[in-house]
Order: sequence, then structure tokens, then C-alpha cells
Amino acid sequence: MDISLYDNIDVIMDQGSEMIKLYREDPVLAAHDLLKVDLAPIQRIVLRDMWFKNFAIVVMARGLGKTYMLAVNAALHALLYPGYRVGLISSSFRQAKYIFSEVQKLYTRSSILREACEKKPVYGSDRAYLQFKGTDNSNSSYIEALPLGIDGAKIRGSRFYLIEIDELAQVPTQIIDMVIRPFGAVTLEPMEKVRYIERMEELISKGLASREDIIEQAANKMIMASSGYFKFNHMWKRMKAYWRAMKEEGEKTKYAVYQVPYQMAPEGFLDKENIKEAKRTMSSIEFMMEYEAAMISDSDGFFKASLLENCTLGSNFSIRLSGEAGKKYVLGIDPSQGGSASCGLIVIELGKPNKIIFVRGIKKKTTQEMTVAIQDLTDKFNIIRIFMDSQGGGKAIKDLLQEGYNKHVPIIDVGDEAMRGKDGKRILQLVNPTPAWISDANFDTLALLENESLRFPTIPSSGSNVEEKLYEEVRLLKSQMLNIIITETTRGTRHFDTPKKGQNKDLYSALILAAWGAKELSREAGEDVPVLHNSGLVRLHQPGSKFVNAAGFSRAIIGSSRVSSEHAILAKKK
Repeated sequence: MDISLYDNIDVIMDQGSEMIKLYREDPVLAAHDLLKVDLAPIQRIVLRDMWFKNFAIVVMARGLGKTYMLAVNAALHALLYPGYRVGLISSSFRQAKYIFSEVQKLYTRSSILREACEKKPVYGSDRAYLQFKGTDNSNSSYIEALPLGIDGAKIRGSRFYLIEIDELAQVPTQIIDMVIRPFGAVTLEPMEKVRYIERMEELISKGLASREDIIEQAANKMIMASSGYFKFNHMWKRMKAYWRAMKEEGEKTKYAVYQVPYQMAPEGFLDKENIKEAKRTMSSIEFMMEYEAAMISDSDGFFKASLLENCTLGSNFSIRLSGEAGKKYVLGIDPSQGGSASCGLIVIELGKPNKIIFVRGIKKKTTQEMTVAIQDLTDKFNIIRIFMDSQGGGKAIKDLLQEGYNKHVPIIDVGDEAMRGKDGKRILQLVNPTPAWISDANFDTLALLENESLRFPTIPSSGSNVEEKLYEEVRLLKSQMLNIIITETTRGTRHFDTPKKGQNKDLYSALILAAWGAKELSREAGEDVPVLHNSGLVRLHQPGSKFVNAAGFSRAIIGSSRVSSEHAILAKKK
């Protein structure tokens, strides 16, 4: 055995300690040397504040690597601080696993990171984690991605020193404050801090030290990232609170806020053609949020973003893959024709309120494949009525449904006289989308939303990849709704469409079909339903209540739950 190794062990240990100290003081250098990561200039600036600040909010443009930055920060903390616990959280387990997948890429790239770990990254049904090797003096570090759930129940009791939240705007504020924030209640080496405070208090009592001599030990950290969003969301309130703290604390502040637009990326970092295509197909507001990291007051379309948010907050249900016993459902379908067809599918559970519980967009499927998907939904849910656009492939799907395609029970059009007497489910209703119908359907949907008689689901609680993927469709539905604007022709016909050609709206169309259908069934049953008539001027909660128009006029109307355009005009005049 080489005795000289023992002679030099102290030197080697000293050099190792100095190197760790250097890397702790320069995370950019650590990322380069330990993880083989070359960061863009703006990423280096952001990483330093992620590293040295206790609380940071980073709003970054699409493509600038906010999720990647969270992964780099997590890996470096676990590497350089033995016994460190890092929690990765997002609005869905699927998104949390995206952060973890970036950690896994770093693991694959860096031999030093692989050597520091106990084993390879592990993906489980309710967690994904990377376990580091422990030392003689500390427990092992680990990085863990967890599902959030509707109320955060799945993650209660977890404890971390660094909490990283992606898609901050989509994570409910009450879960952040009541569930996630307590994750950081425990400190790194808690008893060491207790003893330190005891020693300092004793010195102060003896006059040997002052309060100013107490070294402020770093508190646990919460780093949050997101794309741009609307200012009515809790993220904007947090950003303003951080800015106030930064102003009050000055250079010693523990807070940081970044808004990083795509223009701050170095030349060649982003694909210019992709940005041009995004500008062409996205609404201006959507582009500003996604690529310019902007915070917007509200949307300017027919369906306001604040309205959709209000109809989501407080929802105690999420996406479902099948119906519940005793519940009734309607299905809205917006089909398109062709060899590679597509359609939007929306299932609404009828009740008070009505609930959007299934959203799916089918892309590049044949008419036969779409028919099978519709049949499958009628089997899984107690669908009492299907409302389908008669155009764009609707009639072709109708024919397959009525013939009982693939040996399924025939689904028959309630208005088809030729099918009278045939066995099957008489639940299909084709809708001819005339300009008058489109106007009625949009205002009916708006009325349901304004009266909170139609609600959106919240994030899935199961951690199911299927449910979380469908929940992404809910976000896409909202995005399509926000793009809808209303214009009027010279003849007074209202036109509902996206501001730019090429913007998809199949889910939005399926929703107004289902929502209009839900109201039609209520009317057939003689129930009082909220109304916002196609005049756009009045709204009715129940017979005998007040109509309120957009200009602030109000007038008591007694009797019918349906309002004519003439009533609306009179209400405005008076």
C-alpha cells in the first residue's frame, strides 16, 4: 500500500473542500464543470439568482429553457450539499416529470453526476426520484417529483430544502400556501441551527456579542417558473409582493423576479421560422404571453380569461374516464371531413352546476375511427343526447352510427323519420350551424359561464398519465375559447371566429354544441335556466329577476325565462 497516499490525504481533502466551496460560490462554473452544461448569458444570470436567492419567480419565453434551468439548479444543489432534499412540483404530475426528465438528461450527460448517485433515476406511479450516495456525516441527497392532486393531499407531509414549482400560474394558490410552503418548514441540519442560536443568545446576554453579529442562515428555498399569464392570476400578486420586498431590502434581498422575452436569447438559440409561425397562428395576446413573457390584464375576446378562471377556481372535480351511476351526460361533437379527419369531443355532466368532465381532440383519424371513439364514450357515460355539427363530416359519422358500425348498438338521429321503429339508442341530434344558431349557442354558453352554471375541471388528483394528458386538452379548450372574437357584417350578422386563419377551434365548437344542448334539455324539462340572449344585452337568472345589459341598464322582467330581441331593445331604451 502506498504510504505517500496517507501523507497527502489531508492535502487532497483540503483541495476537494476548496473546490466544493468554489462551486458553491459560482453555480455557472459548477454547471459547466460538473454537469457539462453551457448556458446562454441570460440563463447564467437567472441561474445565479436561483442559486443565491431564497425566493424567485422566473417568467420565461417558450424555448428559453425554464424547465431545464430548474433541473440544473436541482441537480447542483443535490450534488454540492450532502443530505439535500429537492422537491419538483407542477400543476400536474406529468409536468413535474418533465422537470425530472431534464434531470435525467443531465444524469446521462454527466459522469460526475452518475458517480454521485446511488442508482439510476426511478419512475414510479406516484413519484419519480433520483437518490444520491450518502457520506459518513450526512444522509443522502435526493431529487423527487410528486403529483399535486386537487387539494394537495397526495403530497402532504413531504419535506424539502429546495422546492421548485413549474407552471406556477396553473398551480392553485391555496395549495401553494397551505400545502407546498410547509414542505420547507424543516431546515438543513435543524438542531445545528438551534444550538447556534442558543450560543449566540448566551454571548449576547453576557455582553460579548450583539444582534448584528448573528449570521443570517439561509432559509429554505422556493423557486417558481412559468410562461406569461394574466394579471388576475395569483402569480402576478406574488410577483408584485416580491418586487416590493426587493425594493425594501435592497442589495440584501432574498427575492428575485425575472421576465425573459424571446428577444433576450442569443443569435441562433431559437428557430426564427418557428417564431414567425407562432406569430402567424397565435393571437397577439397568446404570443405575448408565450414568447414575450408578458403579464396581461385580461383577454379581449368574447370569452374573457378572467371568466374562465372564475369558472375553474373552487371546482372539486376533475377529468373522468367514465360516468357515475345516476348521472346524466351530453356529448358535443365538432367533426371535420376527409381521409385524415379530426373532431372535438366534449362531455358535460348535467346538474347544478353543469360540469365539463371529458375533453378530447382527435387528430388525423378516419371517419370510422372517430365513430368508434364516439361509440366508446356512449358506453362509458350515460349519454342522454349527442349534439353534433351536421357539416364537415357529421352526416358521414351519422350514417355509421345509425348502421351500428363495428357491431355496436345503433345510435339513431332523433329527427330522422326514416329511422322510426328501428332498434337502438335514439340520442343523436344533428345541428345545422346557421349564423343565428351560432350566435345563440355562443351567448347560451356565455350565460352558463357568467352564472357559474358551467364549470371547468381542476387538475387530476390520481396522477394518471391518461387523465393528465386529457387535462392538457382542457387547457387547449380554454386557449381556443380565448381566441374567439365577435364581429358584425354590414347586414348585422354576428360572426364568431379566430382573428387569424389556421387557428384551431374544434374543442371550442364542441363545447358550444354541448353547452347549447344542455340548455335545450333544461328548457324541454321546463327548468329555469340562465339566459344571455343573442342580442348580447340582457341576462336572466330566474323569472322575476333583473336583466342586466352590457351598458349597465337593468329592468325587472316578469315571466318567461326566454327573452326576445325586442325585450332587449326596450330594456336598453328605457
